[in-house]
Amino acid sequence: MSIAKRLQRQADTCAQLAAATYDEESRERYLRLEQLYRHMLVQDGDAPETPFVMDGADEPVAQRLS
Repeated sequence: MSIAKRLQRQADTCAQLAAATYDEESRERYLRLEQLYRHMLVQDGDAPETPFVMDGADEPVAQRLS
């Protein structure tokens, strides 16, 4: 499996976990990890194409959650 595919899977998994958890601290951690994985994808030259990409992904997590 290529690195880009692995990063994409990790980002998608984090997005799913963030949507499924009821714990606010865990949700923020998953969202930060998702952002990190997607940032690494963009830096690698592969734009993320997934239904889990969130609007305002460049905003801090606290702003997106409110």
